[in-house]
Amino acid sequence: MRGAFLRFPFLRAGLLGALLLTGPARLPAEDSNAVAGASLFANSAPRLISITIAPEDIAALRREPRKHVPATLREGTNVLAQAGLHLKGSIGSFRPIDDRPALTLSFDKFVPGQRFHGLRRIHLNNSVEDATYMHELIGGELFRAAGVPAPRAGHALVELNGRRLGLYVLKEGFTEDLLALHFWHPDGDLYEPALDGHDVHEPLEKSLGRKPEDRSNLEALAGAATEPNLERRWLRLQGVLDMDRFVSFMALEILLGHRDGYCLARNNFRVYHDVDSARIVFMPHGMDQLFGNARATIAPRMSGLAARAVLETPPGRLAYRDRCAALLTNGLDARQVGTRIDQVLAGVRPVLAAPEAAALDRECARLKERIAARWQDATKQLGQAFLDPLRFTNNVGRPSDWQAVDVPEGGRVEQAAAPDGQPALAMFAGPVTSASWRTKVLLPRGRYQFEGRIRTDGVAPLPFGKNHGAALHVSEFPRPQDARLTGTQPWKIYAAPFEITEEEREVQLICELRASQGTAWFEVSSLRVLRLEP
Repeated sequence: MRGAFLRFPFLRAGLLGALLLTGPARLPAEDSNAVAGASLFANSAPRLISITIAPEDIAALRREPRKHVPATLREGTNVLAQAGLHLKGSIGSFRPIDDRPALTLSFDKFVPGQRFHGLRRIHLNNSVEDATYMHELIGGELFRAAGVPAPRAGHALVELNGRRLGLYVLKEGFTEDLLALHFWHPDGDLYEPALDGHDVHEPLEKSLGRKPEDRSNLEALAGAATEPNLERRWLRLQGVLDMDRFVSFMALEILLGHRDGYCLARNNFRVYHDVDSARIVFMPHGMDQLFGNARATIAPRMSGLAARAVLETPPGRLAYRDRCAALLTNGLDARQVGTRIDQVLAGVRPVLAAPEAAALDRECARLKERIAARWQDATKQLGQAFLDPLRFTNNVGRPSDWQAVDVPEGGRVEQAAAPDGQPALAMFAGPVTSASWRTKVLLPRGRYQFEGRIRTDGVAPLPFGKNHGAALHVSEFPRPQDARLTGTQPWKIYAAPFEITEEEREVQLICELRASQGTAWFEVSSLRVLRLEP
């Protein structure tokens, strides 16, 4: 069976044309109802869906909410009996059957071949963690426009046993129907996180595939991701991972703020082994919490093994940086996304009561503001968020780009000459000071020492807490045992040893002053990272 790639005109001209993304061959989309689910996701008004569940099956869902029970679904003249239904949702979104539950409907669970608008499965999400009801829809369209397969979404008004539940997000399930839209053959292996494993080197659950017990494709990816030699790792990863799609997947998860996705939380994702390219493709899931923190770094420390493995290689880091830049400058225009939200909202608003419509308008207005703020901040970060490895000459690295942090009220943090004229990073304490100068460096595995000369004048400890005075340290590593400098001290060398055990790691170097009064100077020319011999 050949696949069809769904096109989204509101982004295609800007994003796809600029990125020139490549991938496995796909047929162009057919804009007709011949595509499974096309009529459900055609930007029309929300579907009116009525669900009936027998009393004994309601009781069964109270006892075992994840177990399928038979249900009847009515939508217009459509009546589907014996559809499999169970409750869904995680800690934040799960609601019991007598509340406002999120639902999964599998139409062929009890009746083989039964379909709803051509689909085997849909989800009805209660959207309790997304008051805009837009995150899944907008997130999915952005991923698909960048060439990354993702479920389609729309809206429905849901009634359960005559009880109005209200507006829901209607989303397609991860089945052969979704896979057929993006791959020539939809019968490859599909994996999802399991209770005892949430990454590719752990026992993911196989939900589709020809050989249920065969996980050799995941094992190959895990093996490539843990290859210690970075040059060999890059070559091996390219052989088992659809790298172009994966770089787009990483970039969009971070740019959209998908904090509960694969890269940052090893959660809410699917992995598909494309039988034609013989490579792994990652797909996003559970995108109801996007755009939360406009200032989140676009170069975070990844939790997902595959993401971390790619970004530890120089070519992978460069590809990710370039893809973030391309996405931000050639398609992910906040105004276009805002227009898309308005378009969807225009279809949803008429079916809601006036107070509900007004509340949704307010939430969507805030969403558009958050998206615009995210685009602006992420664009600003592009020039400073990505690091090249620190360069060493005779085992000495010179950090730069020092930034002042937590300037105290009643004090100052500035570059200024010390009393003897030496250029320094200076901190003049206010009554309550916990200030610092900071910079980040990227280092390979090894033993190091961050050191420099510090001078103080009248530094007095704070009346509370610990770690008083002036010192150097490296974030996330134990603080040096040397006494921190207080009072009035001449220039002294202060050292903070640390060790990188990963193949490569970004660390933050800190010149710190915790005091109630006094001044500390950190001589700029003396601040350095020493690479120690094994």
